[in-house]
Amino acid sequence: MRMNRLGLLSALLSSCLMSGCVYSDSSEPGNVTFAWSFAGASCAQDRRIDQVLVTIPGESLDNGGYYPCSQNGYDGITLHDFAPGTYDFSLDAIDDSGYYSYRAVGTFTVDGNIIVNVDLTPTHY
Repeated sequence: MRMNRLGLLSALLSSCLMSGCVYSDSSEPGNVTFAWSFAGASCAQDRRIDQVLVTIPGESLDNGGYYPCSQNGYDGITLHDFAPGTYDFSLDAIDDSGYYSYRAVGTFTVDGNIIVNVDLTPTHY
């Protein structure tokens, strides 16, 4: 039996209402946690990485966006109090000699607290 889009939407909505789920079109502010790796390696596995530069256009970040590779055993950083919406970002891993050795770019959407898993790729400058 083939179902048209309206029938499918109606079935999904009925199922949702019967199961008690709630739909909301409002967005929530939240924290953004970046969890990073470097071509699959952790900070402990690539000890040359000194810091990671986080850039989010239009956002002012603590320390100018420079964060240690690992803090308290966690490879990443949590940034607080983002308004709901979609953001572009770039991450640059800087090694102990100042060389930008890995990079990643992407987007994320805030609707409550989120985790953005990012595997940076080697640069070849």
